[in-house]
Amino acid sequence: MKKIVSIVALILLLIACEDEQIVDIDTAHEEFTVVQAELKQNGRFPGVRFTKTLPLGTPYDIEAAELKNIIAYIRINGIQIIPLHYTTDGLYKPLYDVYIENGQVYELFAERDETFIYGKTIIPQKPTITQSNYNQGEYYLEAQVRSFEGEVYSALWIINSSTIEKAPDYFSVSVPTNITANSTVNVRSMILPEEYRRSEYNSSRLIQVFAFDKSFKSYFDSRTSGNSVDDPFIQGGGSIEWNVQGDNVIGMFIGVAESNQIIVE
Repeated sequence: MKKIVSIVALILLLIACEDEQIVDIDTAHEEFTVVQAELKQNGRFPGVRFTKTLPLGTPYDIEAAELKNIIAYIRINGIQIIPLHYTTDGLYKPLYDVYIENGQVYELFAERDETFIYGKTIIPQKPTITQSNYNQGEYYLEAQVRSFEGEVYSALWIINSSTIEKAPDYFSVSVPTNITANSTVNVRSMILPEEYRRSEYNSSRLIQVFAFDKSFKSYFDSRTSGNSVDDPFIQGGGSIEWNVQGDNVIGMFIGVAESNQIIVE
């Protein structure tokens, strides 16, 4: 998955028959409401995007996919209620800036044509890296990060040289156990491409850790459960475990926090 926090591509779920037979696309298509929101710690609330899936074989067009008839609001910490209003391209936002803080609980309530939609997420702490290392035997970067209840963690390698390059995906999602006041969890990146393993990149290799609401773990583990695809937020198969609820509703309403980028020599 591209950084969910890029989590930036709009989701199209393609439903197809398992049998090897020709089906009529119009009659086979089952429409899903798609919910997309990434809530970054210490940032502004970005809004929630509501779209719908299009029939198989239809070129993606935001004007055809966006939904303009959603009634939606968010609730913060079970108390503060903020209505969301349509802006453009299916994006619904508050009328004023809302700042996201770690530890806050965000809930999404929405309705589309008498179909109710619900999502809930906790905003993680900004990750603190306590130790980092370059595994020269298997060519990946690894780190220890302070861990907290209800959070899971992933990492990306970054090359900050003449240009900035980032890993295309997370390698895994680490789940902490035995949470204590000073507990840590190990995370690692994908394997570095061969050209970045040379000594000239010793001071250019960085690692960045991302903390997510724990529901990200189920999504990450299930997102490639069906057909092999480049990006499950574009098209996906199998039974993906999204963290929004509702009839024929898919998507992610997820809290995330980013660490500082740390040089790993």
